[in-house]
Amino acid sequence: MTKHSSVARRCSAPRLLICLTLSIATPWQWGCQRSGPATPEPAATSKAFANPPAAQSIELSAAQLAAIRIEPAQTRDFAVESETVGGISFEEAPAVVQAEATLLTAAANFEMSRRQLARVQSLGEANGIAPKEQEAAVAAEQAAAAALGAARAALRVLGVPEAQIDHMVRTNRFEAADRVGPRKWLLANLPESDSPRVRRGQTLRAQVPAFPDRWYPGKIEKIYSTIDPDTHRLNVRAQLEDPKNELRPGMLATVVIRFAEPAPAVAIPTTAAVRKGDGSMVAWVTTDRHHFRERQLQLGPETQGSYPVLEGLMAGELVVTEGAVFLSNMLEAPPSD
Repeated sequence: MTKHSSVARRCSAPRLLICLTLSIATPWQWGCQRSGPATPEPAATSKAFANPPAAQSIELSAAQLAAIRIEPAQTRDFAVESETVGGISFEEAPAVVQAEATLLTAAANFEMSRRQLARVQSLGEANGIAPKEQEAAVAAEQAAAAALGAARAALRVLGVPEAQIDHMVRTNRFEAADRVGPRKWLLANLPESDSPRVRRGQTLRAQVPAFPDRWYPGKIEKIYSTIDPDTHRLNVRAQLEDPKNELRPGMLATVVIRFAEPAPAVAIPTTAAVRKGDGSMVAWVTTDRHHFRERQLQLGPETQGSYPVLEGLMAGELVVTEGAVFLSNMLEAPPSD
């Protein structure tokens, strides 16, 4: 049987002429398709399968659910605090004591030179004061003023406030002489990152190994103006209340400085937060306890095992509080063959 007669049997009469015409050039179009298996679609490249887009959510089996803990996010009060180490000392820092002594000496010399210059200028040449003597008085007053300025700058570098420096110059006495009572000095070292937040007058508390069940309250008195280039830490000095006279010089102390008063915030435990490769922090949330979605968060400083959530989570939402790293590893794992 010829090819054209086979095509004619598969086509209806009204379309016979069209089918006969098209079968010569395009026998698989216009409803007159060639018998046999269909031509398969081109296969996808291996690169597309090797790098699929990252899944946005994960569904866990019953066995996998047993390995994690899910809890609603709670709200709690967070105080902005920083924990560091320090040491107990009865005395003021030797460098500060020396700088205060230099300041008082410079202030006395400046006052004496100022009076001498005023006396010479009031007498003048008419009373037998030679121009050379007047010039010497002016030079002495200028030198004393420069020495006083340098002494003030040295104390500022050591963290002594300007008002306290003015008080010492005005009263001509050491500031430490005004401090009496059951108090002890504390020297603490803060990380460089905390330097913008620390202020004179902020409260702190200290704990020493000899009395682990006791905290000693205090207040920051001095903030040193320079940061140690080797350790990148800032020194602050504070006075602690020690009514029972228990603290001894040289004791190590754990120091907690409060930068701001407590404020309510949504809290998650540190085990619920996962740090990504780009430095961002995420948590895993769910609405049905079976399907989980990664949520990017903005967190505050860790306090007593919890993070305050600044953005990304509301109170009451269900969060994976244990096993979050397990879910992140599942998301990032390559697909199985």
